[in-house]
Amino acid sequence: MNHNHVKNLINLGYLVDEAIVNLIENIDEDTFYRLIEGVKKENTFIINNDLIKKILVNDVNIIKEFTYNNRFTLQDFVKNLNERYSVLQNVLIKRLEFSDLVSINKVGVGNATIIGLVKDKAEREDTFIVSLEDPTGEFQVVIPKNVGEKLNLDDVVAVSGRVNNKILFADKLIYPDVPIRPVNYTSENIKIAFLENDKDYDANYVFYIDEIKDKIKGKSYKIKNPYLVEIQGILILITSGANPLDVLRRRYMNIENTDFIIEPVPDIIFTNTDVNTNYKGITIASLNKIIDLKTREVNSI
Repeated sequence: MNHNHVKNLINLGYLVDEAIVNLIENIDEDTFYRLIEGVKKENTFIINNDLIKKILVNDVNIIKEFTYNNRFTLQDFVKNLNERYSVLQNVLIKRLEFSDLVSINKVGVGNATIIGLVKDKAEREDTFIVSLEDPTGEFQVVIPKNVGEKLNLDDVVAVSGRVNNKILFADKLIYPDVPIRPVNYTSENIKIAFLENDKDYDANYVFYIDEIKDKIKGKSYKIKNPYLVEIQGILILITSGANPLDVLRRRYMNIENTDFIIEPVPDIIFTNTDVNTNYKGITIASLNKIIDLKTREVNSI
């Protein structure tokens, strides 16, 4: 649809770069008026692609960042575990397709699925004896060694199996793992780089462990790691030290006794560990990488 946006801009005394004529003609009326107001504030008469990005591209949206707790009490510890259980229980409930899901105090005999926090884990010859806890009580679970070997204390998981003599013999263990999702892209070639703190690069946004440089807006953000931000509808998680695959499977990181829950699910993870892969539609990239958000292509710098 031709809006005559370019003609209107020329009539207002502006010069329009031919490379962006189609882009300007295809924006809606509200965006066009926002463009005009932005051009006035920039006090320029030449409209090019860089100016369009500066005016129309949204700021970095900080979804969450880690908050350190300088004074950590027993009550804080209990509160943290309760909040972890509550959030991840809801995540697991959405994933489960079992009709036999019950709270621990309702477990009887036969098939059952329970969601609990791992309170204790003891190794046997071929199994692990795990104590799972929810707000209603505690239950003993026998898990095959090859299934439960990666299970950590204080993980929140669902287990399914058969109950006999007040023990659940599990045949399935489910983490709050991220779901498989379609890959998200931007409509424009927005490039983001993840670098060491003493480096710079010609990208639209440069991420460091504790800082973001917005090259479009000319802004800088100091942020506590880990942090989750949104750029053009793409969610980006920056984390250090932890294995991102484990973090996604468990859906949380615990730092200095405080949780950072992975919710919402990111589209991209930048990590200072040597992990470069794609996991269920999520791009995971290590230091000194650049990603084009329009293609999700990853390249080394």
